[in-house]
Amino acid sequence: MNELVIVLIGAVIIVGGVILYAVISTATGLEEDENQNYIPDWIERRFPKIFKGSKDLDK
Repeated sequence: MNELVIVLIGAVIIVGGVILYAVISTATGLEEDENQNYIPDWIERRFPKIFKGSKDLDK
């Protein structure tokens, strides 16, 4: 049971870190974000299946 808790905490830290990086990097101008959704454009282009519902993506 302890292993499960450790894995869940690690997953939350990793996902939270990625979200924090995306918000900070777009807010400070380090990364481009044309549609102002706090997700850098290179991430949207690299993982199109996650963001395919977005009307702002290039086709």
